[in-house]
Amino acid sequence: MIQAFCGALIGGVIGRLLLARRARRTATQTEAGQIVFFQVGANLPDEGPRYSLGQVRAGGRFQWKPRWSRTRLRELPKDLRYIRARHPSFREVLWVPTRALVIECESSAVPVQLWAYPKQAVQVVEMIRRAGSPNSSNAPVPDVSS
Repeated sequence: MIQAFCGALIGGVIGRLLLARRARRTATQTEAGQIVFFQVGANLPDEGPRYSLGQVRAGGRFQWKPRWSRTRLRELPKDLRYIRARHPSFREVLWVPTRALVIECESSAVPVQLWAYPKQAVQVVEMIRRAGSPNSSNAPVPDVSS
């Protein structure tokens, strides 16, 4: 019992350190002007609770690409409009990574939900706003310190 607890604790600490290292590396690559891809999950709520993992190129126009060729969600609607960003609900915790924010969008076809890590969510929302229509919401992204 104690070994399992200690193993889980050590695993959590190592995971947290790896995530912090990855975030620092991404920030320095962005500052240096290198091409960086953010992990962004996408979900069409009408098709169930599961999110498909994909990536978005930082700094460019918003274009989501699935990470794997056999992902069930192949592409997102072109006319996304930002509605709001929020923390995951209790039901979404199984499908959304820890500390990620859910970004709610709408399009002419279907509603879309994305997840992104807090510091990257701000940039993802700005890319959606630039690419979206003028009637996109001006709702702020939740504070990344929480």
